[in-house]
Amino acid sequence: MNATAPDWPQVMVVEDDMMISATLEIALESRDYRVLGPVATLEEAYQLLETSEPDIALIDYRLAATTTEALLTSLNARQVPTCVLTGLRPDELPAAYAGCAVLQKPFRLDALLDALKQVRPG
Repeated sequence: MNATAPDWPQVMVVEDDMMISATLEIALESRDYRVLGPVATLEEAYQLLETSEPDIALIDYRLAATTTEALLTSLNARQVPTCVLTGLRPDELPAAYAGCAVLQKPFRLDALLDALKQVRPG
């Protein structure tokens, strides 16, 4: 596998559950996505955005004691399509997440890939 292929979409992964983030990384890389991260905190996510331009973002709704709503604002300003990973139903999320694809945890790999196809640019 050539992990530096320029045409592979870059997916930013922001998830604080190590098992989920590792599974996402393996699954995405095996399907020709380049993973940025994964990172587990808002601070790490902002640092990643300083040096990277993701094509898509997968973000957990809740990171420890905070949410990713401020990060979502930054991603929207950069026009990065975003998929939110959460245990909540879409109607339970704040209005800021209305334009995002939502994957309810636990989710199956085929649901993740379908969500990525929906938000993938181009």
